[in-house]
Parts: sequence; C-alpha cells; structure tokens
Amino acid sequence: MIFFGGALLLVVMSLSLLTFLCLGLCLPVWNALRVTQPYRVVSHRGEVELFCSYHHTGRHEPEELRITLYRGMYGEQEEQKVCTSSFTHNNTAFQVEGEGERKVRCRGQLRPGKVNLTISGLRGNDTDLYRCAIEVLYPPPYLRTFGNGTLLYITEEPGCFTPEAQRRDDVTGETSVRLPLAGLAAVLIVISAIAILLVHQVLQRKRRFEAIVPMMSQNDGRFDYGNFQ
Repeated sequence: MIFFGGALLLVVMSLSLLTFLCLGLCLPVWNALRVTQPYRVVSHRGEVELFCSYHHTGRHEPEELRITLYRGMYGEQEEQKVCTSSFTHNNTAFQVEGEGERKVRCRGQLRPGKVNLTISGLRGNDTDLYRCAIEVLYPPPYLRTFGNGTLLYITEEPGCFTPEAQRRDDVTGETSVRLPLAGLAAVLIVISAIAILLVHQVLQRKRRFEAIVPMMSQNDGRFDYGNFQ
C-alpha cells in the first residue's frame, strides 16, 4: 500500500513537471511593441531633436527596425511622410533627406530602447504634430506601432528670413524710400507755387505803377515866382 502511494505521487509529480515545461516551451510567447514620445519640443535655428522611445516585449530582441516620421494627427499617407530609414544594431546611425515638397534632413541614432531623431531645415509654418512609427522587421513576427505624437514648435530665428518675409521686407524698403522722396517733391511743389505767386504779384505791382502818368505842376498866375529876385 505504501509502495502504491509512493508510485502515485511520483506519477503526479512527473505530470506536473511536464505541464510546466509545456507551458514554458510549447505555448507561444506574446510579442508587443509600444512607442512613446515627448509632448512638446521647441526648435533652435530651425532644428529639433526628437526622442522616439520604444518598448518591445518578446522572446527575441529586434535585430532590424524601421522608423518613419509622419506629420499630422492621422498621418499615414505618403504625402504626410517626413522621412524614413531602417537600421540594425550593427548600423545604428543614419542620415536621409526628407520627403515631400520641401526637403528637410533627418539624422538618427539608435540607443537602447529609443531612437534619437534630429530634424533640420524646418521653418515656422512647419509647426505641427509629428508621430513616430516604429516597425520590427526581423525577427518575426512583424510589428508596427505609432507613438502618441509630439508638438514640434518651430520658431523663426532673427536673421533667418523666409522668401515671403524677404518679399515683405523688400516692399517695405521700397515704400520707406518712396515716402521721403514723395515728401520732398511735395515741398518743392509748394515752394515753386509760392515763388510763382510772389513773382506774379511783383509783376502786377510794376505794371500798376507804370500805368500812372506823372502830373506836371502848372502856374495858375496867382503866384509870380518870376518877380522874386
């Protein structure tokens, strides 16, 4: 009886060990990817540094990843793509020209658990929400996750003029030059008018005096100046 009980306990322990091993080796491991970003970043001389942090849960660490920066709250279209690049743990740095109508430059550096992005060539009208999309390309399974988005506030630095601002400055400069010239011309016109009026008055007075006939004194006989010795 004691032997039978010992054998039964051994069987139960063996089954428990097999179940534990099966749970650890047979069941698939859940893979997940989470991406986080800072809330707000302010530029300096048209350049910003953005940190896209990621947390991967799985049996194997990612060996090849790809990061894509999109502009806009729901930016997933090609026209909203700012720049994209793939990298590995052996090739951790990259530099690419941005996409879209106006090219910007993106530099990236892979760090443990995050990607440092430096975007340059930005202007004031580029202020917007930017989202990082990180993809695990290898090993499988393929994963892709968006960050919560970062407001990139692009300031206009003194001395850095956009073409629109340059045109406004040119127009303002031309206007500021024209205003003194217009004022000088108005003063000259007024002085000329006053001079013409004075000359006209002088000529009228001269003609008036020339029209007066000199009156000659006539002796009416009441006084005989000839009798005075």
